[in-house]
Amino acid sequence: MWPSAIVALFCMASAIQGLELNSTKGQPCFNISMPKTPILDENWALSVGPFYYPIVSTIDLYLASVDLLQKDPKDVSIATIYYDSCLTWYINSNGTISLKGFNELTREYKQNSLGDNPDEYTFVAVGGNQNLYAGTAYTTLTDNKTFFFTATCFKNGQMAFGVGSTTPSLPEKTRKMILDHAVSLGFNVEDITGLKYETCKS
Repeated sequence: MWPSAIVALFCMASAIQGLELNSTKGQPCFNISMPKTPILDENWALSVGPFYYPIVSTIDLYLASVDLLQKDPKDVSIATIYYDSCLTWYINSNGTISLKGFNELTREYKQNSLGDNPDEYTFVAVGGNQNLYAGTAYTTLTDNKTFFFTATCFKNGQMAFGVGSTTPSLPEKTRKMILDHAVSLGFNVEDITGLKYETCKS
């Protein structure tokens, strides 16, 4: 067998095998300094739907997908996440956020602000497993037009982030600004991934 064929088979096997969340670790939670006043325009956020996931920490993407599917991680393949999830987020006026994907599956999460700044809040799923995708979130960057950046300290002690975008992809200049911000907070660029939405149903 040609070496290139061996590599292709190895990559294919990696894509179809189940997730090993214990070996897909993010970084340990670290401190996020928050401004005293909120930066996210709530009226703008409520007016948008959906928000896409073009830039996100790998562990955030995996945890969100497994939580939405409500499956054992070992039963969820990497290929399924990248090709079938089509994850989108919605911010609701009742204090919840909704995650949708995998052919219209929906999961809601209750938000509770910490202190006077609503950009810092805890979130937990409404029903089902409430420990997998839950923690404390910090919105630290936005233009209140096209995207917002939120860092998350999950209950399991891992740090991650996600970017909610009004479009499936972002301009290169915006991507660079976001990645520079992520690095400035302490995130490793090796842990950053994202979804592509070309094959998703509109």
